[in-house]
Amino acid sequence: MISILVTSGKGGVGKSTVAANLALALAEKGLKVSLLDADLMDPVLHLLFNVNKERIREHGKSLLPLKVKINEHEIEFMGLGPFIPRGVGVALNYEKTTSFVITLLKFVRWSGDYLIIDSPPSSIDVNVKLFKELKGRARAVLVGEPHIFALEDNLRMLDLLRFYEIDVRAVVLNKYGFYQGEYVKYVENEYEKLGLRIIKIPWDAELQMGFKPELFKELVEVVIT
Repeated sequence: MISILVTSGKGGVGKSTVAANLALALAEKGLKVSLLDADLMDPVLHLLFNVNKERIREHGKSLLPLKVKINEHEIEFMGLGPFIPRGVGVALNYEKTTSFVITLLKFVRWSGDYLIIDSPPSSIDVNVKLFKELKGRARAVLVGEPHIFALEDNLRMLDLLRFYEIDVRAVVLNKYGFYQGEYVKYVENEYEKLGLRIIKIPWDAELQMGFKPELFKELVEVVIT
């Protein structure tokens, strides 16, 4: 199983949207896909898959992933979100958070060809623990918007990923076309200088709470080759 981190230097740039649509686009190619929502700061993928009321199922010392269907394609899914009642606050310190993430990574009976991991944003300590666990054996996709603030945040994340020998395959510029100005081209040039493949996902209101896997075909080819 090949792990693919979908990560970003800041929140709110569409990381979870990219992770979910990448998973579905891979499934449409006939691949077995697993999806882990490791973003404990803002777990939202369970909302897309409508699995709020599921219960954890055990198999020996392992956990069984949930089975979700989108457009007739089945994807394995696991994350914290389905198991917390809506409106209930949960305070997790560093030890509990990292323990939960690593448990989902290592003790869920994943069976996919690819494991898509929606990781927490920014270079926080939880990500450090996750990257250490996957050091030298994972691929990554950086997600950002085409503006300067997102670029600066992603440059810090890129350094962290490369430090832990994570193979960064591309940067996804989300909401492309929404932002205008000379700085958009500046951002693209800066990523190109770093040797990063740029995948442009156009601004599309339907992506806010839905799926358009046809927009992610180029990203699929980048992460699986």
